[in-house]
Amino acid sequence: MAKLTAKQEKFIIALMQTNTVVDACKQAGITSNTGHKYLNDPDFKQEYLNVRRETMQQATNKLQQSAVLAVETLENVMVDAENSTPSARVQASRSILEYAYRSLELDDMQRRIEQLEERLGQ
Repeated sequence: MAKLTAKQEKFIIALMQTNTVVDACKQAGITSNTGHKYLNDPDFKQEYLNVRRETMQQATNKLQQSAVLAVETLENVMVDAENSTPSARVQASRSILEYAYRSLELDDMQRRIEQLEERLGQ
């Protein structure tokens, strides 16, 4: 992959921090035409995609780190008859069951995909 220029790198950072291409161009100190030219460049597109994927991976990691606490919070609401309303307890129970079933479904689908891949590989 080709090395990006300093302006291209600055533009990628601006794209990640702003809501529009026009705003990103302004923040990066480039014209709108230059910004669109960069966005059409295959090397730039790939690097921008890499940065976006890395950002989403970091967000996913943060969510996974919080998952245990979220489940514990739901469990606490579910079992706390003294401080939780009945509707909150029911909702927490439903959430736990829903996510547990989804997890089983995903595990089952993963297992089936792996079996299919094994068959196709033979």
